[in-house]
Amino acid sequence: MKKIILSTLLFGFIVLTGCYYDKEEELYPNSGTNCNALLTYNTGIKTIIDGNCATSGCHVSGGTSPDLTTYSLVKANTVRITARAVTIKDMPKPSGMSSCNITKLDNWIKAGALEN
Repeated sequence: MKKIILSTLLFGFIVLTGCYYDKEEELYPNSGTNCNALLTYNTGIKTIIDGNCATSGCHVSGGTSPDLTTYSLVKANTVRITARAVTIKDMPKPSGMSSCNITKLDNWIKAGALEN
């Protein structure tokens, strides 16, 4: 009987200590995505903005200011984007962006926020 209880406790301990949450980008930092790649608006930044910022009810026409639906509007708001998404990291709500997307966005802005 002691062996069964001890085995059950040991099994439970192993199972419980083996459960935890990891971020894929921390476990596999080079998994097919070059976070330091120099992108232009049209070669990757638009996808990041559209997927994280210019979504329904957020930074779109008639939504939350600023409108980030075009290159010219995004370029005009790079200081604000840097402050909220890169420095403070509280945008997009509720949990911000992945560190890889933050790096891409930051590098793009620092390189002059090129369109093509």
